[in-house]
Order: sequence, then C-alpha cells, then structure tokens
Amino acid sequence: MAEREAHVIETVPASQTGVPAYVRLEFEISGGCGRCHEAGGCGGVSLAQPLCAKPKTLIAPDTIGLQVGDRVLVSIPDAMLAQGITRAYLLPLLLFFAGSGLGAMLLPIVAPMQWQLTPDVGAIAGAGFGLIAAWFQLQRSQRGQPMGAPRIVERLYS
Repeated sequence: MAEREAHVIETVPASQTGVPAYVRLEFEISGGCGRCHEAGGCGGVSLAQPLCAKPKTLIAPDTIGLQVGDRVLVSIPDAMLAQGITRAYLLPLLLFFAGSGLGAMLLPIVAPMQWQLTPDVGAIAGAGFGLIAAWFQLQRSQRGQPMGAPRIVERLYS
C-alpha cells in the first residue's frame, strides 16, 4: 500500500441511505528526491514542472466524516498502482511498437509500387496509429471500469 498526505477540497454528501459520502482530495506535487540543487542532483523535476503544475485530485469514500480543509492520510492499494502503470505506460508502449511493426510490414504490400514507399514510412505511420489507439484506450479506460478505491486511513489535522 502506498500512503500519501492530501487535503480535502470538496465534500459530496451521500445521495441515498447506505451509500457513503465522498470527498475530493488534492495531493501536492512532490519535488522528487529533493536533491535538484545539490551536487549530483539530476534536476529532472525542473523539466517536468511545467507539465505537472496543477495539483492532482482524487475522489475517495468518506468513512470518517471529513470537512473541507482537513488533512488526511490516504492509502492506495498496490494493485491500483500496478493497474494504473499498465494502462498509462505499458499498454501504450506495446501499441506503439505493434503499430510500428504492422505498418512496416503492411505498407509495402498495400501501397502502389509507383509511390516508392519504404517500410520505414510504414513504421512511422503505424507507430502514429498505435499512439492514437493508445490515447483512445486510455480515455476509455478512465471512464470505464474503476481500478479500485483509495482508502482514507486517518485524519491528520483540520
């Protein structure tokens, strides 16, 4: 289980009896290892900062009656992390290489001879189609089956 501190930015009351209320949690973006400005530090966080400038949010069931502004400790199951890594990194990488291989094999067969297209052009086009397929897969998986629910372990302070 991975645990991380977050703070409550919104509460969503229960819509029915027996259904738990939910809270929207906001996580601070960590600065990596913290050795950016030391000798031997890679400085990688400064490269990623523009891409990850806004805080990340997550919705979790509220089992302890939280208020807006509370700081909590959130536990995320390892299976949820592994599934997220697979969906976000492994599957797109596989689709990229599969598209590249299929494009390299199929373009010389499909394209007319007078176009004089090499398998490299097919590989590039196939890789592009593979990345587009990966993007659609990621969008669909985010709306589809949930990966699991994070669990609020404890309230740290209000």
